[in-house]
Amino acid sequence: MYCKNCGKEINNDAEFCPYCGSSTNENNNIPNMNNQNNNSNPADTGSAGWAVLGFFFPIVGLILYLVWRDTEPKNAKMAGKGALICVIISVVLTIVSIICIAFTGIGSANY
Repeated sequence: MYCKNCGKEINNDAEFCPYCGSSTNENNNIPNMNNQNNNSNPADTGSAGWAVLGFFFPIVGLILYLVWRDTEPKNAKMAGKGALICVIISVVLTIVSIICIAFTGIGSANY
């Protein structure tokens, strides 16, 4: 038989669809609230360690973000955040350094 909710073929004896979690019994209209995270990866914790790695190695953080954004979104987000924070801090420090050098006159040819 086919699921009346998602249309996928399921076992005739099934009480619930293994794909979407809806009931196959027409009298049972209780929605299955457990199917929201069925596709989640238990290794996808979003640990702060990925942000630290991305901060100290922004290229690695960017690569991990691009590789994991579909399969492990929480880890990808943390690695990407770390890389982004590192880049923003680097740009700000570069601008501040340029402004300090310009106002102090370091490197000018006035002897």
